[in-house]
Amino acid sequence: MSKLDDASLLEQLDTAFDTLCATRVSDWVDPDRVLAAVDLALTPERVTGWHARLGVPLRTRLLARGAGSHIKLGAWLPAEVAASLTTLLGKPVHLPRKAIDEMVASEQVRETVRTTLQETLSSLVSKVIAGAPGVGGGGGLRDALSWGARAAASAGKGILGGLGGSLQDRVREVIDGSMALVQRRIAERLASEDTARALGARRQKIFLTTLEKTEAEAAQALGQVPHEQIDGLLPQVIAHNLARPEVREGLKAELHAVVEELSRHTVGELLDQAGLRDATRQWLHAHGLPFARTLAQAVRSKKG
Repeated sequence: MSKLDDASLLEQLDTAFDTLCATRVSDWVDPDRVLAAVDLALTPERVTGWHARLGVPLRTRLLARGAGSHIKLGAWLPAEVAASLTTLLGKPVHLPRKAIDEMVASEQVRETVRTTLQETLSSLVSKVIAGAPGVGGGGGLRDALSWGARAAASAGKGILGGLGGSLQDRVREVIDGSMALVQRRIAERLASEDTARALGARRQKIFLTTLEKTEAEAAQALGQVPHEQIDGLLPQVIAHNLARPEVREGLKAELHAVVEELSRHTVGELLDQAGLRDATRQWLHAHGLPFARTLAQAVRSKKG
């Protein structure tokens, strides 16, 4: 084709582009149709195929590139951003009171507290028995514990198990009575300002330590993730959530909200806001002209 033909095609491309720029996103995008397209595109089989074709190779290349890098992770952040994050992450971390109460009241914590109290009392009883009459020097508390010898004779069965029934019950009462007090003190400690500051300092230290690690160390850590197992779960997770009514309603509402917001401006105004109007026109000239030539030739051939 001659340059005149090219000029004519470029003029038509510019006219089409200017016409497009005068329209709005809502003229082109129907949120309901977008959701239907998502259903078609994100079936488990298609997600598996696209991920194997694009996602897995991308991950492999990134990990391989990082494995040979001695650049520190801190290089990803400008100095002022790193400083701001360091300050932010160093602030006290106040644990939610509800979470503290639930954790302290959990069976695992109760069992740990009970075991600690039992071991503490067992140690104390052992020392008392060791000094009971007939075993060592007497006097005071030790002389008052006439049950010492009997308990010592049963020590091989365990301190608490070897005590007389009434005393064993008394020790258990002491443990049970102390549980609530100890749990309350644990909760108060976790909710204290000292703990909040300590957690903030710890979080800040982890952040600073992470910035000093190299990309190779990060790649090595990420390489330990069971990617193959996770890859097999991804399609199932996507399909499961796309089938949930509440998720679909949420997606539909968000799509409508985004289209409504973008449609407050014309396509051309959106391109101007992004600084891309001229670049898009140049792209259209570079890639649209060859297509326009082919299209024009096809039309002529069809007519001929």
